[in-house]
Amino acid sequence: MDRTNAANSGWNYSDPRDLYKTAAPSAKAYGSVHIMRLAPGDRRLSVDWKDFAPSSGAVTGHAYSLTYRLRGQDDAVHVPLSASDERITITGLENDQDYEVWVTRTDSIGDGGAATASSSPVRLFRPGVVPGIVVNYIHPEDYTYGFSGRSPASPSIVRLENGVLLASHDIYWGNEGQNTSVICRSEDDGETWAFVNFLYPCFWGKLFLHRNRLYMLATSTEYGALLIGRSDDGGATWSEPTVIIPAGSREAGGPHKAPMPVIEYKGRLWTAIDYGSWTTGSHASGLISAPADADLLDPASWTTMPFLKYDVNWPGSVGGGNLAGLLEGNAVVKPDGTLVNLLRYQTNGGTPNYGRAIMLYADTDHPERSLSFGKVIDFHGNLSKFTVYWDAQSSKYWSLVNRVTNPSISQRNILTLVHSEDLEHWHITADILDYEHNGWPEDCKKVGFQYVDWLFNGDDILVASRTAINGAHNFHNANYITFHRIENFRSI
Repeated sequence: MDRTNAANSGWNYSDPRDLYKTAAPSAKAYGSVHIMRLAPGDRRLSVDWKDFAPSSGAVTGHAYSLTYRLRGQDDAVHVPLSASDERITITGLENDQDYEVWVTRTDSIGDGGAATASSSPVRLFRPGVVPGIVVNYIHPEDYTYGFSGRSPASPSIVRLENGVLLASHDIYWGNEGQNTSVICRSEDDGETWAFVNFLYPCFWGKLFLHRNRLYMLATSTEYGALLIGRSDDGGATWSEPTVIIPAGSREAGGPHKAPMPVIEYKGRLWTAIDYGSWTTGSHASGLISAPADADLLDPASWTTMPFLKYDVNWPGSVGGGNLAGLLEGNAVVKPDGTLVNLLRYQTNGGTPNYGRAIMLYADTDHPERSLSFGKVIDFHGNLSKFTVYWDAQSSKYWSLVNRVTNPSISQRNILTLVHSEDLEHWHITADILDYEHNGWPEDCKKVGFQYVDWLFNGDDILVASRTAINGAHNFHNANYITFHRIENFRSI
């Protein structure tokens, strides 16, 4: 088994041309210049670009330029670029308008000879006011990564031992390949971000640290194989991933996950995994675990408990409707030392149709045994993925949830900080983002701050959000990954 961190090892790709050749071999062959990251803002755009093939042979010189224009228009603006500066910011743009942007490389051939030009794929963007800091952006009609999708999703965030922040996201669209993830890096505490590389195949990924080593736990695609890989250089290169659970399918069911917590408890690592599919109608719930001192890249280190199906007869379960059950659970330890899986509860169509979560109990002495039913609890934001962590300093559990305030129970345009002393009784701390009541022109069908992943950072919480705003396809199919800092969260 090759676990070396070689460039383009079969999981990480820094050059998009290599990614295209692997993921979409029949796609158009692009040149050497590529836009690696877009960050639209208020009347502005930040563009990160790179040339992957310096001059050689008969090429005696080359120049670069960035071109942008309103989508579908002929009039364009051309901005010279310096080869030594791979980031440019454009200002004075019109908010709420779609633009096209691309980078061109022009080569001079011979002494006074002809010039040839090649351009990057044309990217789309829409400027506008964005809460937080943009990590990455994909316009809903930008098919540059159409082999995987055209919506950034499943954010994950981690702080390395040296203080560097890494954020990952996959590239999603329903019934597309759903097989590629992006890693970005911040060396200034989240103020600015830069592209690092692609991981392929990689979907629903969670970055986590263990014993000061960086791992990615993901699936190969929707309901594909459950994979784990490791980076020994801060995310720049990755080992070949190994398979923990074999691939399934949408039709028959398979591994399902989100970027959920990976915790250490009683000498083992634990994290929640589901099995099933939306096509089959539900997901069963389980945990995987491994000894904390084991080789996490060895599949034999991992124990997968039998998956427990949702039972409508569990005491306190929501009645009525065609409920899809549970998914996206949190491995978390109760005050009495019980390890539980606290799960999102799909109460759509039930009575009540909102405001419940389910807690399942694990047997930590027998990790090979399935979960057992614990209890149904009241919970704000049960219809979207939420992450729960224990904070020893405040002696509280904390989470960020999508609180519902209107008849649309799928509402995700409010992001709310909640806390609990016992994991069972939850209290609203504060709304962190509220785009339901601030006069924003787009409603809850078009705006969402969802699937957030987050971490404690001293007195603050650092958040990566799957954000839909400024012309997203809809609230669910987001167009941004944004970074947010909740300062002094214990004092709010």
